[in-house]
Amino acid sequence: MQKNLVNITLALVTEEVEIILGHYPKYPYQEAFSSWGLRQDLIAYVLSRVPNKYIAIDSGESLNQKVQIRCSSEQLLHIENLIHTGICDLLYSYQKIDCGVWEQVKSPERVASWFG
Repeated sequence: MQKNLVNITLALVTEEVEIILGHYPKYPYQEAFSSWGLRQDLIAYVLSRVPNKYIAIDSGESLNQKVQIRCSSEQLLHIENLIHTGICDLLYSYQKIDCGVWEQVKSPERVASWFG
């Protein structure tokens, strides 16, 4: 039987992006990343900076079943930090926010207050 490779890191990163963006203010963050293209850029930004894990599944097997990827707290924190950094970097590079908002984002205390 033929097997297909599945990137299970992609599922984890996609889920974490959804969770983290949900904690950011609607404007400009959630609105900017509601665009599928920019959201895909964020996911690619993170995936290109972390080791990816793959599994081989039978071609007849359902991809809908949950595949649990085990990663350490340190690895998950690294992914979360990359998502936050990617949000800022992508918005800055695509000029989706003005300089005043960018200055607020650069403050770790400001970002931490969104989650408190």
